[in-house]
Amino acid sequence: MKGRWSVRSIVTAGCISVGLAVALAGTVAVASGLRMVHINDQCDPASFALGGFACVNTPPHAGVQLADFIRELTQTQKVGAWNFAPRQVGLRNDQAFLAHNRGGEVHTFTEVDEFGGGIVPDLNTLSGNPVPAPECLALGSGDFIPPGGLTAPDVEVPGVHHYQCCIHPWMRTDVTVR
Repeated sequence: MKGRWSVRSIVTAGCISVGLAVALAGTVAVASGLRMVHINDQCDPASFALGGFACVNTPPHAGVQLADFIRELTQTQKVGAWNFAPRQVGLRNDQAFLAHNRGGEVHTFTEVDEFGGGIVPDLNTLSGNPVPAPECLALGSGDFIPPGGLTAPDVEVPGVHHYQCCIHPWMRTDVTVR
């Protein structure tokens, strides 16, 4: 019909707009020298729903069922698909960086003095990090990054800075500024 928007056309337009915004953000990040750390996971929405942290992944990223997640964590003290990439970030002085949650779960990207456990005692125990990093115990609501979310760009002083997820404490990266 003339002059009428269907629900389908509105959803399609919205998806195209979001896709263009994400592509543009990536282009701007590359053009400006802004470094990006990817927050990754491959949770299975059907089996993940723990303590208010549900999985909203869609294929092709979905796949690791909760039982397999626990099995791998128990055996290796980490789950490979849950990671920060890259694990080592090198920056020039005054170069900004940010983190982008490309997974299906909520994560944090928290600077800590020393790596440690997080806010989920069972995951701390299974990952061999029984003592929480103090910074993880002082999180605010703005520290949680939803699926698809970004942190604000940050510029660190020269030195080595440790970042971890305070939910999944084996997710870690070092940011080195020279």
